[in-house]
Amino acid sequence: MLFRIILICFFFYNLYQLTIKSNKMKKLLLILLTLNFTVVSSQIYTTRTIEIEAGQMDKFIKSAGEKTQKFNNDENNFAYYTFEILSGENTGKIFRVQVGSSEMMDAGLDQAELDYWGKNVGPYIKSNSVGRTVMWSRANNASFVPESSSDNDLRMVIFYNYKDSGEQDFWRFRERQAKARAAMGDNQLDSAMNVMVCGSGCDGNWVAIFFSYDSFEAQRQINREGLPKLRDKYDELYGGGSYEQDVNKVDASLMPNGRRNIHMRLIREASSNSN
Repeated sequence: MLFRIILICFFFYNLYQLTIKSNKMKKLLLILLTLNFTVVSSQIYTTRTIEIEAGQMDKFIKSAGEKTQKFNNDENNFAYYTFEILSGENTGKIFRVQVGSSEMMDAGLDQAELDYWGKNVGPYIKSNSVGRTVMWSRANNASFVPESSSDNDLRMVIFYNYKDSGEQDFWRFRERQAKARAAMGDNQLDSAMNVMVCGSGCDGNWVAIFFSYDSFEAQRQINREGLPKLRDKYDELYGGGSYEQDVNKVDASLMPNGRRNIHMRLIREASSNSN
């Protein structure tokens, strides 16, 4: 409960600051209209980027896996998913995801779990290399996971940072794309799309979109064959030329250098059982 109260207070404080700076009630209304995207999931996703000591990756994976199996494989405890970053400025580092409810956040981690990590996993982590802790919530209305989607290990993650003034345009496209994917039926893209909104630890309006694929070739095939069908369905639902128009508005909504993407691979042996 305390964690929820903190999030609510943080949100309304930012609304207050935003209203003072803009002095426009329409800005406040815009934020309220998009609230359903930013506070929708009861689960909190906490992420950290970790650099492993040279030559110690195998030992890290083994020890992190043993810790995860011991403490993080039932519904009453946090789940953890461990990824190796394959591209971008953090290539070769670990991206560790903690998943839990707000009640779990209130309770915090068990001391025995923390001690186990420090003793058995910590020695393989490079000193002062752990990145900032970032908290995310899933934007359900902008996400889509098709029934045909497989439990794949490859992830492409696109990070966006949009301007305050571009919020409506950004989220309009994300919600419409999710609806278009759902409407594709037998032609739907066989790739999960999970849209995550940063609630803490980010500078700006950061959103991370996780796409899952079986392989790089599968991603290329979907881009080559599936995306044209998605554009057609989008235009069918929202009018001819809508896809291109909305994409252009999203481009204009972003901060300078407000888009980047990386690839990651799920390390199953160092992750909780369910994914």
